[in-house]
Amino acid sequence: MLSDLLPNDFPAWKRETEAESVTWLVKSMRHFFVAAKRRGCIVNADNQLLHQHEMDDAKQLSRWSCNVIKTAANSAGAHPRRFVELCVPVLYDIAFRGDQVMLESFLCCLTRDFDQALSHVEVPSGLWVRKSDVVRGLQVYEKGHIARNARCTAIRALSHHPILFGGMVYACAFALAYLRLRWMEKRTRLLVSIGVIPTFR
Repeated sequence: MLSDLLPNDFPAWKRETEAESVTWLVKSMRHFFVAAKRRGCIVNADNQLLHQHEMDDAKQLSRWSCNVIKTAANSAGAHPRRFVELCVPVLYDIAFRGDQVMLESFLCCLTRDFDQALSHVEVPSGLWVRKSDVVRGLQVYEKGHIARNARCTAIRALSHHPILFGGMVYACAFALAYLRLRWMEKRTRLLVSIGVIPTFR
């Protein structure tokens, strides 16, 4: 399911990272159900009917969540709301249905495992290091590794946190978008540490 939502790489950033993450989450879920023969798991004679019911529920819940998020984003007006403000409450309702402890554990697991995967990404020290080389190196790393790291981290977190019936598609899309924003926060800190002010925000 994660590879269906993000088969290759994330789209390039433009400027508003929070708003673009919300937009990506909505578009990826809609595209997931538009494409033919989305399975989400191994289907056999024993689970085919149950799986079909869950996919039908997931489609309805995903459609509902897209409408809720778009309505909330449009009502924000001149002060756009952050990704977590728009999307975490929907995750709480769809995937965990009121289990605050499980929601917090899921978010902490995503953050901890992803930070650990990125712990080796730092600005090299030395007088010979140029700012342009650091910027280029971060761009190359982002293009080659961030999507894969996000998928692997999301798989681990989801495997330790049961998602309620019909909520898996949203939970997967949320995890990928959330981790991409987590990378952007680290990338921004690294760039600012060498005196480069990013154009995105």
